[in-house]
Amino acid sequence: MSHFNRIKTKINNLPILKATLKELGYNYSCEQRYIKDLNGNTQTVDLIAENNKENLLGFIWDGQEYNLITDLQMWNQQLSFECFFDNMMQQYAIKSIHYTSMQEGFNKLSQEQLSDGSIKIIVQRWS
Repeated sequence: MSHFNRIKTKINNLPILKATLKELGYNYSCEQRYIKDLNGNTQTVDLIAENNKENLLGFIWDGQEYNLITDLQMWNQQLSFECFFDNMMQQYAIKSIHYTSMQEGFNKLSQEQLSDGSIKIIVQRWS
């Protein structure tokens, strides 16, 4: 029986996903590879993310977004998977905002983490 978990992400920009993974300390490869679960079953993925030479995460493009594939029973990292996932999605959102605002001619003025964990970003554009 497979132990793979498929998690929908709303991630649709590969360069931003790569930058997010790199910032979180993961190496990645876009060669089509596979990850293994606890039982040795394999799953082909479009992008694989590694931390300390462990194939922890895979991402599969479904035509609209990248779904995250992992075996949660093998998750043995400092952060719980839930904390990691929330942090990854927050960093992806921040990078998406930066990318989109730069494309629209805005410059980032400041970024501040608030006491509730949210991020306040101030951008500016001169007409």
